[in-house]
Amino acid sequence: MVMWIRQSVAVEKYLFLLTCVACGIPIWIPHFPPMVDLPQHAAQVALLLNLGKADFPFLELFHLNLFTPYLLGYGLIAAFTPALGIVAACKLIIWLALAGFAISTRLLLRSAGADPYWAWLTFPVLYGFTYQWGLLIFLIAAPIGLVFLALVWRMKAQPSLRSSMAITLMLFALFFSHALILGFFSLIALAYWLFSVRRVRDFIKCAWPLAAIAPLVFIWFALASNHPLSNFPIGWDLSWFTTADYYYSNIATWANPDNPDWGRINGFIPRLLGTRPQFFLTLLGIFLLALPFISGSRISKSRVRLIPVLAITLALLLLPTFLFGNMYTFQRFTYLFMPLYLIMFDTPTTSGRTQRYLRLVAPVIAFGWIIFMSLHALQFNKDMDGFDAVLAKTEPGKRTLSLVFARDDSYSIAPEFLHFPAWYAALKSGVTDPSFAVTFVQPVSYKPEQVPKAKFEGFEWNPQWFDWRKFDGYKYDYFIAHAPNDMGAYLFRSAPCKIELAAQEGQWWLYRKDQNCALAPAL
Repeated sequence: MVMWIRQSVAVEKYLFLLTCVACGIPIWIPHFPPMVDLPQHAAQVALLLNLGKADFPFLELFHLNLFTPYLLGYGLIAAFTPALGIVAACKLIIWLALAGFAISTRLLLRSAGADPYWAWLTFPVLYGFTYQWGLLIFLIAAPIGLVFLALVWRMKAQPSLRSSMAITLMLFALFFSHALILGFFSLIALAYWLFSVRRVRDFIKCAWPLAAIAPLVFIWFALASNHPLSNFPIGWDLSWFTTADYYYSNIATWANPDNPDWGRINGFIPRLLGTRPQFFLTLLGIFLLALPFISGSRISKSRVRLIPVLAITLALLLLPTFLFGNMYTFQRFTYLFMPLYLIMFDTPTTSGRTQRYLRLVAPVIAFGWIIFMSLHALQFNKDMDGFDAVLAKTEPGKRTLSLVFARDDSYSIAPEFLHFPAWYAALKSGVTDPSFAVTFVQPVSYKPEQVPKAKFEGFEWNPQWFDWRKFDGYKYDYFIAHAPNDMGAYLFRSAPCKIELAAQEGQWWLYRKDQNCALAPAL
C-alpha cells in the first residue's frame, strides 16, 4: 500500500508537469495569441531592439528609459526575439509565465504547509481576465511573486543571511517585473512577519530586505509622479453588481448595457475563468472553489495561512480600477486569487472513497479547460482572417495609424482587436499609433515634443474622432482599419491628397497615403 501511494504521487507529479507543457497549446495554436495588449507589448520590444540600429527611421522620436518596473518582461522577450522572431518569442515567454504560475503555486502551497495537490486548480484560471486583456508584464511577474512568497514562508522567524539575501534578490527582481506585484506581495510578507514572530529583533531580521528595496521604489515613484498619466483621477467603480467601465457598460457588442454583469461580485467568476457570463460556467467556477472542501480538505487553524486570502479578497473589493496610470487594477488581481485562496487548505488526514474520487476531478477539469481554450484559439484564427494578407501589402519602416471600429471577436471577454494593427510596428520595424510609448512605464517612450495627437487611452476607443488636420494625418504612410464596411470616404474627408485603398481582406482595410502628398499639414 505504501509503495502504491508513492507511485500514485509520482504519477500525479508527472501528469502535473505534462499539463504545464499542454497549457501552452492555446497560445501556440493561433498565429497571434488572442490578447488585447500583446501587439503593443510586442511593438515595445521591437522599438527596444530597433533603437540600437542606426538606420531605424524613427530614432528622433523616442528616448530610452531602462529605469522601469517593466524591464524584466520586455528584456526576456527581447533576448529570444533575434533567434525566434518576435511572435514566437512572445508566445514562449507567455507559455513559460503560465506554466510557471502553476508550478510556483505548487511550490508556494508546499512551502506554506498547504496541500500542493490543489495547484491543479490554477489551470482553469490561466486564460482569464489578465490573459485575455494581454496584461503581459503582470502575467510574467505573477509567478515571481509566488516564488517570493514561498521563500518568505520558508524563511519563517529565523532567517539566515543566505535566505535574507535570496529575499532581497527576489524583491529587486519584482521591482523590475511589476510595481503592483512588488507592492502587493511585500504587504503580504510584512503581515506574515508581523503575525509569525514574537520579538521585534526577529521581525527586523525578517523585514530588512523590504527596507533595502524601499529607496529604489521611492525614487522611481517620485520620477513617475511627474508624468501626466500618473496624475489622472483615481477611478473606483466600487459597485458590487454593475460596472461603470466604458467597455463593458457602453461598447462591448456582446454585453448587456442595461445590466452589465461585471461588478466586483457577479463579475468575479467571469474574470476568473475568462468567460462571458453564463449560468453553467458560473456553476463551474463555484464548484472549483468548493472542490477542496467537498473532497476532504479543511481550513488551517494557523492564522498566518489566512493572510494571503484575506489580502487578495480586500484587493478585489477595495482597490480602484484606475490607479497611477494603470487601467483594470483590481480586475487583474483576480489572477492571483486561486493560489492565495488555496494556501489555507490542509492536506486531508483521512478521506473516504468518494472524496478521493472528487480530488481526481481537478486534473480532468484542467485538461478539459485547456482543450476548451484551444478551441477558442482556433476560432480566433478565423476571426482575425485577412490581417496577414493586409499586413503583407505594407512596406517596412513606415508609420501607421490604427483605426479599429470592430473591436470584438467571437468569444473573448475583452476587445481582442483593439490594438491589433500594432503588430505592424512589431513585425515591420515601423511605428503604429496610438502607442504605449506615451506611458511612463515603457522602456521606450516618445520624447515630450514628439507625442502624437492620436494618444493612447482615448483615441484607440474613438477612431471616429479622426480628422486629417486635428490628428496630423500627413505624418502617416498607412492607415489600418478594422471595420465591417469601407470607412475611407468618412475618415479621409478632409485630406488634401489622395488616400487610396491599398488592400482589403475580410474586415481589414489598408489605406495608403499618396507618395506625392505634401509633407506639411494642410492649412
